[in-house]
This record gives sequence, structure tokens and C-alpha cells, in this order.
Amino acid sequence: MTREESVKKVKDILVNNSVYGAYHKQNFDAFSAYGENAPINSSILYNMPTGAIVLSEDVYFALTTVMDVTSTSYQEFPFFLYGKEQGDNNVVFDEFFSASSQRYGDQALFDDRMNENITNKVRNNPAPNLVVCHGHSHPPIGNYHQNFSLGDFASYVALNESTPEFKSGRVELTGCLVTSTGDINFVYYDNKARNFYRYTNVYVREYNGNLVPVNCYGMNQGEQTQMSQ
Repeated sequence: MTREESVKKVKDILVNNSVYGAYHKQNFDAFSAYGENAPINSSILYNMPTGAIVLSEDVYFALTTVMDVTSTSYQEFPFFLYGKEQGDNNVVFDEFFSASSQRYGDQALFDDRMNENITNKVRNNPAPNLVVCHGHSHPPIGNYHQNFSLGDFASYVALNESTPEFKSGRVELTGCLVTSTGDINFVYYDNKARNFYRYTNVYVREYNGNLVPVNCYGMNQGEQTQMSQ
């Protein structure tokens, strides 16, 4: 699948497979000059009907560090998360990896070391129920840095189509956007349902076992009452 085909597929899915398709089309038309940098309106993505994302405390610390570095350097930061699905779309991420030295204001490049890392994890010896998160950050540049871009979604589609383990569902793939405003947003591309779903329940599991809400999609979940595991 070419890059152009991946972009076209994202537009087709959001416009034709969603009850909010007219709004997505309006958005793409309004930002046509942005190309792959056109922002995705996350507020009209479907929510995952069940399940949550749970981050280990070490992973959460790594992501907040990504947030801080992004805010001060004005550069995107690429990373992978690895974890396991634990039933009903619940995913626990307990491993963070990033080795890319190529970071720029408008794109995060996944270099050879990162590509080698994900290949080893997914193709050479995949763990049971493995879930991979393809993540990056957006620096505070422009008016839409809190949004996933059309290019972000195209990358998820392309990776899903080009990797047999993702395409078959033997290994699941999610996307993550860390914003400079404090949100950690997760999205899932379901290649069977041909749609994108956002996780609105995200937590960090503290060392004492408590689950604490994490801000995502501007929902300020961190103000909610702590949950106990």
C-alpha cells in the first residue's frame, strides 16, 4: 500500500464509515492545504465501547518525560510501548522504548534502531496477547498540536497493512499522541470493522496498586477520584 493509498483509506473510513462522516469531510475540506498535517477532530471519533489503557508507573514517568522534553525542545519524540491485552479490550503497557536521535519540529522519525526493536518484538518472538503502541509527541507549534494528524492515522493504517502480525490480529496495534498540554491520547485502528476508536479510560497503576486516571482528549480525568485495584 502506497502512502497516498493509506491517506485515501483514512479519509474513506472517517467520511463513509462514521455517523459523523459529514463533519469529517468538512474538516478535511477546510484543511486540504495542510496535506498530511490536517488535524483529525478527535471529539467525533468513536469511543472504545469497552476497556481501558493501564500504564505502569515507569511507563507513565517516561511519557511525562517525553511531554516535558517536547515542550522545551519544540521537537517531536517517537517511542514504542509494549504490553498485553487482558480481556475486554483492557491493555496494560509496562515497557517503553525509544532510541531515535532524529527529531524535528514537524515529524518524529523512527530510525533503524527503533525499526529493529519493533521487528524483534513482533516478528521474531512475539509474546502471547502482545499489544504494541506506535507513539509520538506533538510540540506546541501551531493551533492544532493537540490533535492527531491525517498523516498519523495513515501511518497506523500502513503499518497495519504491511505487517502480517498486525493485519491478522495476532499482535494488536494502537497509536498514542502525547501532547504538550498534558494529555496522553490512545487510538485503535480496527482493520476488520474499518474504523478508528479512541480510548477515553486511561490510568496509571501506582506501585501500591491504585489506578489513577490520566488526562486524555482534554477530559481532565486526573480530577476524578482514584480507583483501587
